[in-house]
Amino acid sequence: MSKNTMSANIDKAGENYWTEVWERTTLPPPIDLDSKSVNAYPDRVLHNLFKKIFSTRDTKGKKLLEIGCGNSILLPYLAKEFGFEVYGIDYSKKGCLQSEQILKRDGINGVIYCEDAFNPDKNLLGNFDFVCSFGVVEHFQDTSNTLKSFSEFLKPGGILITSIPNMKGATGLLHKLLNKPVYDIHVPLDKDDLRIALEKANLKPEINEYFLAISFAITLEGIDGKKIPMYILKKLFVKFLRYCSKVIWIFENWFGTLPAGRLLSGGVMTSARKL
Repeated sequence: MSKNTMSANIDKAGENYWTEVWERTTLPPPIDLDSKSVNAYPDRVLHNLFKKIFSTRDTKGKKLLEIGCGNSILLPYLAKEFGFEVYGIDYSKKGCLQSEQILKRDGINGVIYCEDAFNPDKNLLGNFDFVCSFGVVEHFQDTSNTLKSFSEFLKPGGILITSIPNMKGATGLLHKLLNKPVYDIHVPLDKDDLRIALEKANLKPEINEYFLAISFAITLEGIDGKKIPMYILKKLFVKFLRYCSKVIWIFENWFGTLPAGRLLSGGVMTSARKL
């Protein structure tokens, strides 16, 4: 790997940031698709997206790798709902430990590799049917090169699934105004940016869409773990926005999903085939 490639693959957040995040984070509960709580609505939206992605493919017993799997509840969910044999990779030891604890708690056999996805054990390359990342790609400056590196874990014809927050919409603007240090560790991308990067990485996009018509997932934690200026006032403002989004989710739950677009949606989800 060239020096320029290595510099492009430096995480804008950094290992210490993620380890500190996981140190402050308890194990999240399992995804419960039967829950009637409005807080579970985003999980149901994502579940429908996954069903769409996997609808034409056999997933039972297939090997799936999650890149950036620290504290992940998606590995046990994907194993239970779609029958995957699950694996994860992350360079944060704390994040890996939490992922192992979650798998054990949820009764799922899985393997977690605690290493750098850009410099992995070569035996892992070309070994997986599906590779996914959720909120990872946008932390690296060279999006296309990052996607290319992630696709190297895939078998020929394998599927790369990528989800990113919508940092070119309201979520990004609010981060920029309320917590700029967190905004600065992201590369803002929209649906078209991600599609172009996938194609440049020799991947063929199959699904590429915004999800959650309205969402305000704003992080108010300081990048150093300390409270940001005007924290209480900002917290009240974000809480108000989240209540507004939940009103919309209740409406959608009763009357159907609203179209998700660039301005207010929660994020972008893509699936792309390795050529």
